[in-house]
This record gives sequence, structure tokens and C-alpha cells, in this order.
Amino acid sequence: MSYVKSGKLIRRYEHNGFRGWVVSTKRRGRRWVKYFSDRTAGRMNALRCAREYRDQLHSLLPPPTKVKRTYVLNTTGVVGVALVDETTRAGKPFARYVASWPTASGARAKVTFSLGLYGKSEARRLAVRARRQGLVKLGVMRRTGK
Repeated sequence: MSYVKSGKLIRRYEHNGFRGWVVSTKRRGRRWVKYFSDRTAGRMNALRCAREYRDQLHSLLPPPTKVKRTYVLNTTGVVGVALVDETTRAGKPFARYVASWPTASGARAKVTFSLGLYGKSEARRLAVRARRQGLVKLGVMRRTGK
């Protein structure tokens, strides 16, 4: 079967006997999903209907406001502490150190320190300290004299 380019917000979906296209997007915490089956009018007609619905939906919805986070490898040398470069909803870039550790309930605790507020070295120092304190509280690390 030949490859058909679907476009943004549209993907091919084949599962449990359903074959067709799905349009899905999320704005401000609400998700819009609609399926278009190949069975009623064929694959290409279902794709055309999905594109029309996508265009109509796109014109009604506000622009996306998700804070984009780029994939960051740990370059700090400390497990559980990462330097994260992000962009605000307004498009302004900012960086911060993020420290995370497990809690007794199995959830994750997280604290962040802005480079703009603390400076790079102080934000890193605070993040490492916060992670160590979290691990001490959990009981997996002994308190040191520092």
C-alpha cells in the first residue's frame, strides 16, 4: 500500500478492526479527538473529511500555549539534577536547574532554581543541596557535615 501524507494533527489509526484516520489536539487542558473510518467512503475520502474537520477545528481553537521543553542530557554530573532550557508561553527563553528525587509515597518531588534569579553556580549548588536533603529525608542517604 502506498504512503499517504496526512498532515498536522492527523494520524493513521488501525486497531481492533477499526481502520481510518484520527484528528486529535489539546488546548488549555481540553482534548479534541474525532475518528474518520475508511469503511463508509474509502481511505482517501476519510482522509479528506479528517482534513476538513482539522481545518475547521484549527480555526475555532486558540493557538497552542504549551511550554516547550527540549530534551536535555544530564550535563551537571549529579544524578537527579539537570540544567533545563525552556521557553515561556510568550516565547521568552529561560534556564533553570531542576532537582528531583523519589518520595516515600512513590511520587516524585521536584524543586527548581532559576539562573536569572540565583546565577548559574548558586542555582546549581542549591539544586544539588535540595536533592541531597530530599534523599536524606527519604532515608537513602546519610546526612553529611556540609
